[in-house]
Parts: sequence; C-alpha cells; structure tokens
Amino acid sequence: MSDTEDPHEAVGAYALHALPPEEAAAFATHLAGCDACTREVADLEATVACLAEAEAVTPPDALRRRVLERIATTTQEQLLRREPSRREGPRLDLEV
Repeated sequence: MSDTEDPHEAVGAYALHALPPEEAAAFATHLAGCDACTREVADLEATVACLAEAEAVTPPDALRRRVLERIATTTQEQLLRREPSRREGPRLDLEV
C-alpha cells in the first residue's frame, strides 16, 4: 500500500487474506488506529466464516427450470458507450 492509496480501500482484501505481505503489514498498522476499519474487518470476517459453512446443494428440477426460464426472459441493462477523453482512458457507463 503506497502513501497515496486510501488504506480504507484494503479492508475487504485484508479480511480475505488477499493482500501481499507488505500491504497486509501496512494495513495492520493502520488497523491498530482505525476503529471503523477494525469494525468492518470483524464484520467481513464473520460473513466469510458464515459463507465458508455454506454447503452446495442441487436444486429440485422444478425450481431450476423456473429460475432458468426467468433468467431467459429478464431484460438485461444496456451499457452506454461514449468516447473517452484522452485523460480518462476507456470507460463504460451503465444506463439507468
């Protein structure tokens, strides 16, 4: 994590143990003084633990069929493309 990066943006990666060792150490230092990040890491770790306990099950055929039929008839959001400025680089905007 560089000095210019917002350490708060690393909360999710830290909770998932997905930061490189140097960044994890830097975030741990930040965490020692940031109550908001400490709470968020605790919440995310609790969520990760719940998800880890989940078990995959095969849905009943009728449910699977209904879901797939619904997916097939659900309209997807369209992406609007615009020409990026030279400064911005490529960008996609979602139509609202």
